[in-house]
Amino acid sequence: MSNPVRDAAATRQRILEAATAEFSAAGLAGARVGRIAERANANQRMIYAYFGSKDGLFDAVLEHHVLIAQDSVTFDAADLPGYAQQVFDVYRTQTNLVRLSLWQALERPDLMPSLTPVVRTMADKVAAIARAQEAGLVSTALPADTLLDHVLTLAHGNLALAGSGNPWTDDQRRDLGVSVALLATPNRE
Repeated sequence: MSNPVRDAAATRQRILEAATAEFSAAGLAGARVGRIAERANANQRMIYAYFGSKDGLFDAVLEHHVLIAQDSVTFDAADLPGYAQQVFDVYRTQTNLVRLSLWQALERPDLMPSLTPVVRTMADKVAAIARAQEAGLVSTALPADTLLDHVLTLAHGNLALAGSGNPWTDDQRRDLGVSVALLATPNRE
């Protein structure tokens, strides 16, 4: 006999995978819970039991992929160009995350600040940048939170190109590093 806990975890994972494909293709408004259930080989009641609503499922899918992306990137406040390039690499290789991010920006623009793990990791990064600024390793021209926001905006800026079929090139990656270095390097006059 199978373990119900393991089956529940496996069902939840299948639902997340099916929902990733559905939300990536159709966005929140266009996604259908019935298609997700069919693709996940689960019934719709299980989706609502695990996630509460279609919005709750979208939130869980986005958080799942953001956490995977965060775990694959090393943050070093003294190397913000390298961090930005790692973020670029994640988006370049994870097309589902790119599409989910675009849908999130269109349909749920206030979602990211409400995801506790995202808020926590952003606060940790801002604090690390502030310490690097105090140590003279990072420019103080911008407050730490604004600097991080600009770095991530530059790294995510290619999202608009991703939807048009333009590849994320090595030249774009290099230029991103140069741009972030210009923002982050302290003026040594």
